[in-house]
Amino acid sequence: MRKIGLLKKVVSITGIMTLFLVSGCGAKQEEPESVLPVDGTDEAAQEEQDGQGNIGKEMESGDVTIHFAEHVANIEAQEPHMMKIIQAFEETYPNIHIDITGKEVSEHNTQMTLLAGEDNLPDIFWLEQTPAKEFAQHGYLYDLTEVLNEYGINDSLLPGLVNSCTVEGKDYGMPSEVMMVGFFYNKGLFEQAGIKHVPVTYEEFTDAVDKLKGKGIVPLTVGAQDNYSIWAFETMLARYGFFEKLEDLNTGNVKWTNDDFIHYFEKVEEMRDNGTFTEDIANIGYFEAKERFLGGNAAMFNTGAWDIGDFENSTMAQDIGFFWGPTFSDSEYPQQIGIKASGGVYVVSAKAAGNPALLDAIMKFWQFYYGEEGTKIIAEDTSALPCSKYDGTIDTQAHPVLAAMITALNDDWEAITEPFNSMSTTVAYGYFDATFGVMTGVYTPQEASQYVEDLHMAER
Repeated sequence: MRKIGLLKKVVSITGIMTLFLVSGCGAKQEEPESVLPVDGTDEAAQEEQDGQGNIGKEMESGDVTIHFAEHVANIEAQEPHMMKIIQAFEETYPNIHIDITGKEVSEHNTQMTLLAGEDNLPDIFWLEQTPAKEFAQHGYLYDLTEVLNEYGINDSLLPGLVNSCTVEGKDYGMPSEVMMVGFFYNKGLFEQAGIKHVPVTYEEFTDAVDKLKGKGIVPLTVGAQDNYSIWAFETMLARYGFFEKLEDLNTGNVKWTNDDFIHYFEKVEEMRDNGTFTEDIANIGYFEAKERFLGGNAAMFNTGAWDIGDFENSTMAQDIGFFWGPTFSDSEYPQQIGIKASGGVYVVSAKAAGNPALLDAIMKFWQFYYGEEGTKIIAEDTSALPCSKYDGTIDTQAHPVLAAMITALNDDWEAITEPFNSMSTTVAYGYFDATFGVMTGVYTPQEASQYVEDLHMAER
């Protein structure tokens, strides 16, 4: 097994990986905020907009406005790369305007479902993988298969991120972010507790927890009020054979009450009983948990690459490390695995694609976003992992967390997708609820397994 080692002064991220798989997810916060409002030059040509979901149109002046719905509430703070790319794009294409609005992820998901039923979806918007496939099957999304090649977007993407969201061999989505998740840790608190090596096995992880508690340090901050914040635990489920069992789970030949999944939930229960989690886990959410980690009040935090920016802007940037989470000796399935995949996807509404001028403007934007200029902004200006090819370098002193993530991306642990995207929305969130139920003592491992099995059985 390869443990995370010391980084070189500068890490090259040329063609970061070819082993990404398809996945999804991201968690965000705060109140909805609309930025970059419509800026057409002929107001008489504009229809009244309600601020969400109206289809962009070609204006009489020749201007085109694209309506874009994001899954973050404060776009400028949470996705600064998007704002910088939009600004640069509008300078390059002065007749194309991006009207971008955002809501917190759960509110966004609910709104997109409602707007789909009203045939009033935005022109472009973010979706998690599973809902995106469901939207495509219902005819709400535009088939991107041909235009992704026509506009050279597939040529720009990292090879493993091509075909990020397919239904019956057709492409319906473009990768929104690199989905890479695990445990971030405070090097200083580990050192204070006498932890000399980053834990790899479950036994080492448990020993680290004991040492942290012995020093009065909260081992792992978790917020159960946001049930989506369970990414590193999905990797643990995969180490108990989720993907190997998936086909039989879907047919019913294997139940969620199988011994391996029971063992997974038992490990979560043991973590709870051992005092691994925040004591008030049931009363806080993801963002409160993150604040505690960044405030030095917990040694570990379960999250993903989307938090690189917040981590690097914190006072403890040089003190943050990353590891993939514990492996398990009681499982016969591959253990050296990590979620290194595509995040959620950006999609184009079928209705917007019916306007040739609007569709051309939309694809020009994505061509710019995934092209050289947009990729450079993502990697160099906002310290995020780009989904497209990049030939620059990252200074590990200026961007220590990004460099640590790149090192992990290129380690010898096998890349897997996020289990969430291989389940229906109902079953996936049921699994989330079940895991948090064990963390908070609401469910026993057997009850948690049966809860998910009942949800899955209803869909077979």
